[in-house]
Amino acid sequence: MPINATLGSTLQFTAVFFDANSVITVPSSATLTITYPLSSDSLTTVSCSIGMSVVGEFFTATWGSGVAALGLSSYSISGAGQSSPTTGTVKLIS
Repeated sequence: MPINATLGSTLQFTAVFFDANSVITVPSSATLTITYPLSSDSLTTVSCSIGMSVVGEFFTATWGSGVAALGLSSYSISGAGQSSPTTGTVKLIS
């Protein structure tokens, strides 16, 4: 189920990572990748990668949705050395 957000808002993403034993682990880095349709041409999609900042055991990053068109955008959060990314969908609404 997508997360609803208002087009033009700044979205904050937060992630925590776990090892194989379900214990919190802090990788050396993490990246947020967002794929979205362009506001100027909604038939064209682009991806951008944003390095995440570590705060304690959490990684955070922000993305300004003003560059996207209304509709669905997907995201992926990957940590260095982690086996599978966290993924999801954002529905940009007016």
